[in-house]
Amino acid sequence: MSTEVKGETEEIENINAIQDPNTLAALQEKLGNMSLKKETDDILAALPLPVRKRINAIKNIQLQTTQIEAEFFEKVHELEVEYAKKYEPLYNKRKGIVVGEVEPADSECVIPGEEELKEETIDNDAKDQDVKGIPNFWLTIFKNTEILCEMTQEHDHPILAHLVDIRVSFPETGMGFVLVFEFSENPYFEEKILTKTYDMKSEPDELDPVAFDGPEIIGSTGCEIHWKKGMNVTHKVVKKKQKLKGKGETRIVQKVIKEDSFFNFFNPPDMPGDEESIDEELEALLTTDFEIGQYIRERIIPKAIWYYTNEVNELESELGDDSEDDYSDTSDYDEELEKNENIVANETVTNVQNEECKQQ
Repeated sequence: MSTEVKGETEEIENINAIQDPNTLAALQEKLGNMSLKKETDDILAALPLPVRKRINAIKNIQLQTTQIEAEFFEKVHELEVEYAKKYEPLYNKRKGIVVGEVEPADSECVIPGEEELKEETIDNDAKDQDVKGIPNFWLTIFKNTEILCEMTQEHDHPILAHLVDIRVSFPETGMGFVLVFEFSENPYFEEKILTKTYDMKSEPDELDPVAFDGPEIIGSTGCEIHWKKGMNVTHKVVKKKQKLKGKGETRIVQKVIKEDSFFNFFNPPDMPGDEESIDEELEALLTTDFEIGQYIRERIIPKAIWYYTNEVNELESELGDDSEDDYSDTSDYDEELEKNENIVANETVTNVQNEECKQQ
């Protein structure tokens, strides 16, 4: 290839790369960061030397406070581990009720401020005295919780019906945690326990102390699932016909492709040793994996019953409905502004309604 042709080819490739949305976004972000850094450097450069020295002294003070903050989070983790032991017997009792091993006393079934449940208050269709425990307890939670529902497929539901408990445990050293998923005997896989381990740290980076914002997850490890024959929902076998060139013969080729499933959660992407080698796609996968792990640990496990009854989601929905972002401009609002000179243009709809009440 001539030098001229090679140069034109490289130029075309560069143009195509710039037109790629992901490449363009990454370039814009990099240029933005460079611009911010240059702006900060310009501001500092304009300051007198004594002021610059004082700023550096305060930065060193900030580094010391960040170290103390890191120690604080370590103490919080130790406290969490201590209190986990207090929660454990309560969570064990919850599990016993769910699977039907424990039958609560009548006194334990009365909610403060509510009437005692009686036979006549139950729908005729629900009067099944032989039902054991709370059927599909965790499966219902998965269906009711948006973040879990999105990663769960229809073919996962029969398997999750065998899920009898989710709990968290803590290793003896370090700041990580382990999510433990316990299943009953089932026709899908051999294990009764599946685990997902998250490694965490609370150590400020001396080269980038500004980024420290408390403990962060630095990696996760799943577990191997031994699927029973024909039951692996994370893979799908696709059969394809291939023609042999020049012979007119055909053959059937089988290809195994990855299938969307909640159980891919136990096979997380590997964290590269070099952070610079993490591309945008991998970073998004890792971030999502970490968020789901934290959500299960901090929300689902301690508040499982509220997710089963959907009361948490209803509350979150109500809070979301009150957001100003959900309001749109209306002609009524514009007319009200014209009527009342005391109401300024940037007040909310609520302010306008309150003003009406005052006038009445």
